[in-house]
Amino acid sequence: MIQSNRGPPQKKYTLNLHNSAIDYIDRILTEVSGMKCLILDQETIGIISLIYSQSQILKKDVYLMEKIDAAASTKQKLQHMKVIFLIRPTQDNQTLLLQEIKDKRFCEYYIFFTNSLNNFYIEQLAEADESDLIKQLQEIYLDYYIVQPDTFTLNIPSTIALTKSVSQWNSKDDQTFQRILEGLSAAVYSLRRIPMIRYQGSSEICAKLAQKLSQTMREEYEQSQSQFMLSNCLLLILDRREDPATLLLNQWTYQAMLHELIGIQNNRIDISQGQKALNQAASINKTDSESEFVISSSLDDFFAENQYSNFGELAQNIKDFIDKVTQQKKETVQINSLEDMQKAVDKIPEIRKMSGNLSKHVALSCELSKLVEERQLLKVSKVEQDIVCNEAKSEHQRAVFQMLEDRTIQKYEKLKLVMLYALRYENCDKISRMKDVLRDLGVKNNSLNLINHLLDYSGKSKRQGDLFSDKNIFSKAQQKFKSVFKDVPNIYTQHQPYFLTILEQILTNKIKDNEFPATNLNYFRERPTEIIIFQVGGTSFEEIKEIGLLNKQPNQPSFLLGGTYIHNSRTFLAEICQLAYENNIDIIVDKSNPRNDNKFHKF
Repeated sequence: MIQSNRGPPQKKYTLNLHNSAIDYIDRILTEVSGMKCLILDQETIGIISLIYSQSQILKKDVYLMEKIDAAASTKQKLQHMKVIFLIRPTQDNQTLLLQEIKDKRFCEYYIFFTNSLNNFYIEQLAEADESDLIKQLQEIYLDYYIVQPDTFTLNIPSTIALTKSVSQWNSKDDQTFQRILEGLSAAVYSLRRIPMIRYQGSSEICAKLAQKLSQTMREEYEQSQSQFMLSNCLLLILDRREDPATLLLNQWTYQAMLHELIGIQNNRIDISQGQKALNQAASINKTDSESEFVISSSLDDFFAENQYSNFGELAQNIKDFIDKVTQQKKETVQINSLEDMQKAVDKIPEIRKMSGNLSKHVALSCELSKLVEERQLLKVSKVEQDIVCNEAKSEHQRAVFQMLEDRTIQKYEKLKLVMLYALRYENCDKISRMKDVLRDLGVKNNSLNLINHLLDYSGKSKRQGDLFSDKNIFSKAQQKFKSVFKDVPNIYTQHQPYFLTILEQILTNKIKDNEFPATNLNYFRERPTEIIIFQVGGTSFEEIKEIGLLNKQPNQPSFLLGGTYIHNSRTFLAEICQLAYENNIDIIVDKSNPRNDNKFHKF
């Protein structure tokens, strides 16, 4: 008989998505006893890999792992084994699963979908299961990628087509919207929350998403009130177009630098095209594959402690860490008693782990330092920060032209500088001259057109708020949220993402209903105790850092940040290029390896 169950495990819940996901997977793998096969799809492979390692899965008596499309092509009978399906409820997966049930390859079937199913399909499964092999069918809410406990993404690289009027969407656009709706609702459901929903009023996509979420969540609550709770939780839906500047800046905190200069995908750094030092470090890290580093705050204590450190602090922290490991290693050779020998044996595994992580971070830090020097990023970043944080048109003109004439600066960095200047001084006649200089330097017209495409995407007419306000946003946000840099005046880290201004308005009850309307779902007027921010169009590691710092502050709400994607400047500009595609402009973008400047545009 098919048993259809819903909802997360019955434990205490916070906004920690990682804990919720671990509960899901532990329960699935533990409750299905004995030898078993685990079958996943392309997306659930990525979702699970962020929270559970392959070795952890194998320890749960999982003797075989397959992808559902590959499993469907084999007719090998494994009737001595049970099988667990953990898949998304897509039409393709549903079709493949029905065929699997008919083939009867396994002795028992335990099926877990990462989101809601329609009743008609459940009836189809029941009809196909003539031998009563399905022992469990359950909907769990794990339809998103957990980067760290307070951050999730849907891994949708481009949503720019959704910036069109909804009336102009095609079937592919509808599918993208549906994926966003399913992923965001699953994240909220997994926390057992029915939140109040506010959205950016100027954004049609945010309004549509908020209204659809409100409708589906109300229906879900009415059906399963015991599974969810009404609380002072606010879901805030924002449009990336409100703050494009954050994604164009060079970064100076560890995690954000890694993504901007090397690239992070699903908490992994591809080092297959990296320098010798990275490959040597990979050989020391036995748990990493030969071509990648795993960068995870849940698996790496040093990274957890330093992911938000600025680059100067990082170097000192690595030195302190080296001293700590060296001291512990010396202790292991000072064996004067049986007790000392036991202590040494107990310490060796941890020392090896620490040493391996250390070699990884030393190699990555050296690579970052080399890239900063090669690209003269300190020089570039000083001008970037001044443009986005201060009003000084004449000075900024001179600074940008000076950077354009500097032969030590790469063309990509020069292009981004002009983009930032164009965003701030949109109608300035000097922008045309800046384009001419870039053209003289060999920048192709297709790349120059990115400046216009950026303004089409996120110019003044597309933004609701005042991104470049004359007010000192940094000082206000710093006073309110006590940024980690409060005692370290640093011209390279003075910028603060615009969403901090919006959060401040919410927490001081100054948010304007006409700018950020609320649906009628669980409406309340009190100060929220939990805030979930979701950015349509993607988020960034600079914004993730700010959320991480807020969650360390006392007397503040709990914060959770999600987005359709986690961008660096190259993936963001690759998305902007989609505007060129819609206008039938031929432009070539390779966003796979940010270390190679020539791969991004054919200048």
